[in-house]
Amino acid sequence: MKDRIRPPKELESLLDKLKDDFGIFETKQKGLMFAAAIGYALHREQVESATIEAYGEGIRMQYFSSPQDDGFIDAIAVASAGELNVLAPEKQPERIDLFERCALLGLREMQKHCFDNRPEDPINGLLSLIDEVDSSSSKDLPGLDAVAEKLGDYL
Repeated sequence: MKDRIRPPKELESLLDKLKDDFGIFETKQKGLMFAAAIGYALHREQVESATIEAYGEGIRMQYFSSPQDDGFIDAIAVASAGELNVLAPEKQPERIDLFERCALLGLREMQKHCFDNRPEDPINGLLSLIDEVDSSSSKDLPGLDAVAEKLGDYL
């Protein structure tokens, strides 16, 4: 059983900046949760192949123990692995690994939007990232017009 979730070392300073310098996230844990959501939303097909070269300082699992955190980590694992057996107690390390890889992909996006693209403020970079996630997710779900069009033949 893993007792810590570890951010990628290469992007650990990003979490520190967003938490300490800009006050965007209250804790690194919250920043990782956000990053994992972004990573999964934008790069779900790359989660399995993502590799973390080196790990940063781990955050104890107890900080991820709220029902929302556990449920979110489990949901990402099931969606990424495509199978429910990843929820078995002995598969906890695999769930954490999938979460860490999603966080890696999300942190890369956060780095790009908050600093590499040089927005006037990192919060504006995160807002543009949220807009990107929002617009990319709408492509997966057909609007009512598309549904009505498909059902038209049956009505």
